Order: sequence, then C-alpha cells, then structure tokens
Amino acid sequence: MIDDELLKILACPWCITRPDVPPLGIEKGAFEIQGPQEQPTALRCRQCGRVYKIEDDIPNLLVEEAVQPEQ
Repeated sequence: MIDDELLKILACPWCITRPDVPPLGIEKGAFEIQGPQEQPTALRCRQCGRVYKIEDDIPNLLVEEAVQPEQ
C-alpha cells in the first residue's frame, strides 16, 4: 500500500526535469495509483502517462524501465 503522504511527494522523474508546463489542474509529474488501493501494481504519471511498476511495495522510478504511453 502506498501512503497518501508518500504519494504527494513522489513525482515522475521524466516530467520533473523537463521545462514543459503540465495541463491546468495537474501538478508537475503527479502520480495516480494503478490497481487496487490495498495492493497497487503501478504508478501512472498524470502528465506524460508513463507507468512505473511497484515491486515488493517499492515504486521503481527508473525512467528507462517505465512503460511509455502508446503514441
């Protein structure tokens, strides 16, 4: 389970380093949980759409291992 406070401070490493401005109402690199709240499977960036898998309750935030959204 991902704690709400932790989710607030985590950010997409791809988006946070880019100068792009996110759409109105979305914090830069903000995540949303994928899967059930009790046992999430991934975090999805609300800005770029990249999906970062959660392995053993630890988010894998390596950009090169993220699943990119379909173009």
